[in-house]
Parts: sequence; C-alpha cells; structure tokens
Amino acid sequence: MAEDNRTRILDLAVAAIDAGGEAQLRVTHIIAEAGITPPVLYYHFGSRDGLVIAAQIERYVRQTKSDVAAIGRGVAKCSSAEELRTALVITWKRSLAQRAESRWRRTNVIGSAYARPELVSAVAKAQDEIVAELTRILEPCRDRGWLRPGIDLPSTIAWHHSLLIGRVHMEHGQQEGDPAEWDRLTLDALCQAFFGS
Repeated sequence: MAEDNRTRILDLAVAAIDAGGEAQLRVTHIIAEAGITPPVLYYHFGSRDGLVIAAQIERYVRQTKSDVAAIGRGVAKCSSAEELRTALVITWKRSLAQRAESRWRRTNVIGSAYARPELVSAVAKAQDEIVAELTRILEPCRDRGWLRPGIDLPSTIAWHHSLLIGRVHMEHGQQEGDPAEWDRLTLDALCQAFFGS
C-alpha cells in the first residue's frame, strides 16, 4: 500500500509538471487527487521540493528507459553488421521524428536541476545508467566486429545521447536552419561514430 501511494503521488506530480511546469504542482491538489493525507505525502517525499525533484527525475527517466528498451529489442534481432546498422538508423530516425516532447522534457529537467544538487546528482546517475545499459546492449556487437574498430562505447553513447537531445535547438529555436538538414547531418555523424562510414 505504501508503494502504491508513492507511485500514485509521483504519477500525479509528473502529470502536473507536464501540464504546466513546476508552478502547476500544488500539494493540496495532489493530496486530494491521490486520496491521502498530508503526512503520507511528506513521509514519501519530505517536502514539496522533494516531490518536485522526484517527479522531475521520473520525467527524465521514463522515456529514456522506454527508448533504451526499444534499442535493446532491435539489437537482439540482429545477426549481422548490416542488420545492426539498419536497426540503429531506424531507431535514430524515429527518435529524430517522434521524440520532440521527450527531448523538451529532458531539457526542462536539466534546467530545473540548476541550484538543486540532489536533482543534479539524480540526473547524472540516470545518465550513467543509460550509458551503462546501452553499452551492455552494444558490447556483443562490438565484440563481433559489427561496430567501428576501436570504438569507445561509453563515450560514443554519451555523445550520441546528447546529440539526439540537442535537436531541441531546432525544435524550439527560431528555425534559422533546416530541420531535415540537421537530421541528415546527425545521421551521418552517428553512422560515422558507430560504424566508421
């Protein structure tokens, strides 16, 4: 029951922040919606800021875990370097075309981390876990010779992740550049980094 309460509170907090930013998160609303008493909320999160931090990191991690799992499923089906390249390019293209909201959410969380050491630490931990999991997924491919010789997987994966999130500049900027060209450059760079061509 306690974990159910924590999950319900966290889901409501994530929804509130997604709907209107941190200012939209009202403790009284969360308590009423979750059907709990104030001490239950404070038991799990300590304070409103504790709840905001937990909700922000949850926002950051949810989509990323889903993306990593999808990559893992795609890679598991591959039996050659060509199949791996095709699977990753498909994943990257989908990410560029369909993950604008996820990128904006992650950028928002990073901005929220300013002056919140606990959130900075949680984002860094989440990033480390993403890199570690994708490294674990791709190590067998490297060992089979399907990736660029000498590839430093953790560094390349961390760069890859930041590059894809960086598309937020095209999505929320003044559109001084061509998004299709940004995507082409990104795909070329990713193929070079992972496959050497």
